[in-house]
Amino acid sequence: MNSENKLTRRLVRYRYPVLALFCGLLYLTNLGGYLLFDVDEPRYAETARQMIASGDYVVPMFNGAPRFEKPVLTYWLAAGAYHLFGVNEFAARLPSALCALGTVLLTCLLAGRLIGSGAGLLAGCILAGCLQFFAIGRMSLTDMPLTFFLTATLVMFALGSGAEQEGKSGGKFFLASFAAAGLAVLTKGPVGLLLPAAIIIVQLFFTGRGGEIAKRIPFVSGTAALCLIALPWYVLVCRATDFEFFRVFIVQHNFQRFFGSVAPGGQHVQPIYYYLPCLIIGIYPWSFFAVQSFVSPIYRLVRDFRLKRSASEPLTFPLLWAGLVLVFFSLSRAKLPTYITPAFPPLAILISGYLSRAVADRQESGADGRLIRPALFGLAAAGVLAGFIFLRDGQLAPFETGSLPLATALCFLAGPLAAAALTIRQKFLGAFISQLAGQSLLLLLIALVLMPAVSDYRQLPQKILTEHACTMLGDSGTLAAYRYRKTALTFYSCRTVTYLEADDGDSSFARLSVPLVIITRTAYADELAGKYPGLERLAGQADLSLFIRRE
Repeated sequence: MNSENKLTRRLVRYRYPVLALFCGLLYLTNLGGYLLFDVDEPRYAETARQMIASGDYVVPMFNGAPRFEKPVLTYWLAAGAYHLFGVNEFAARLPSALCALGTVLLTCLLAGRLIGSGAGLLAGCILAGCLQFFAIGRMSLTDMPLTFFLTATLVMFALGSGAEQEGKSGGKFFLASFAAAGLAVLTKGPVGLLLPAAIIIVQLFFTGRGGEIAKRIPFVSGTAALCLIALPWYVLVCRATDFEFFRVFIVQHNFQRFFGSVAPGGQHVQPIYYYLPCLIIGIYPWSFFAVQSFVSPIYRLVRDFRLKRSASEPLTFPLLWAGLVLVFFSLSRAKLPTYITPAFPPLAILISGYLSRAVADRQESGADGRLIRPALFGLAAAGVLAGFIFLRDGQLAPFETGSLPLATALCFLAGPLAAAALTIRQKFLGAFISQLAGQSLLLLLIALVLMPAVSDYRQLPQKILTEHACTMLGDSGTLAAYRYRKTALTFYSCRTVTYLEADDGDSSFARLSVPLVIITRTAYADELAGKYPGLERLAGQADLSLFIRRE
């Protein structure tokens, strides 16, 4: 017991470097070891590359056309990484990985202030090991930068709110909160301000400290900081595009997608409960602890509200934070699993609080069950997943997997099995470390083996054909794709790609300059050859074919 306590104290004392090393292991290992995945990753990576190539850092461009779907900060971050490390997959994904690290450290900081330093370390480890957080932290997307800046906004506000207890006004924290909100707006638009503002307002309502805290918030200087960070680029891009950016991004991709119209064909339309299973899966392996961790804070919040007194539960803030993120995105018609990534930091704090209280109360009647039941449920779920993967060996992927299913099944099972056994023996620190170690093995297996294998199957054939096409074309001619709208073609060819569809007329084909190289699926090869005579069919890759018209 003494050695366990000594180890715990040492880990807690050096929690920030420990978390930094842990995140470096999970999020930087083999980060550039596999190709960018269609369709979203290449869009962000290529837009940043085109900024460097053109020198225009105001109007985002992709494949020769303005890209108005997202604001500019994600592209700037990727462009900065390109300047340091070159244009490659590692640099494209690096901003997300660093934002994941920053979010983990901020989560540790807030949990430490609300609950205790040990709980802060727990919260950081829990967040870093979540399945969805890990996946998003290794992808070139806007979701992780947005999560980082939203987390910074809310954590800085919480620190400013609590500064009075230390005899300080908290002004610098509030200013940092406004600045982080400005960066969030520059990352994803209005949601970067509206969502944290709603969370803060509801939090102030339940705590009953709205008037007292509002007096200490530097609204004038804070608003000025937010505007100085966010507004200049919005003004410049609107002027440069004759307000087309405002119409497409603000009106179409924010208000219309949230309240009514969505992508063509009804893409991303999901039922209102869509995010509940997404959350349970995404926060694995802490899924059953997440369900339990909601109960106690909700009970105390409802109790305080019914008694008409200020909320006394320290976990009220992360509870409202997670709940409002889920409600906000659930009300939107357009839904994607990545949208709720900002809910993971407060959920990690809630789980950390639950575990800390359960361990502290383990001497009381029934306290052990609060840890044993979720651990056993987690073991059962892991056993089902491991059995499914093992028994369906050879049927889970359209490519040769070798011993990967067995290794994956063992990684799924090892952590929960050891954690459940140690929890029953009341070795709680060992149980948590075992669970985290097992999850880390699983995540490293994904990063080192699974993702490269999927990349080789899905992305490598088109990259090989793209490079072959560019060699044949040189600096002239046209690269086209027939019924194959993959954005990675543009990134790996470093040129504008013409996308042809089945209903395009002969005039569209006739306008293309020669030499002309066309990539298509082999299933459409005969259709393409019959539609556009004069094409010469070359060797293909996997299910892709290559055609050329020389003159």
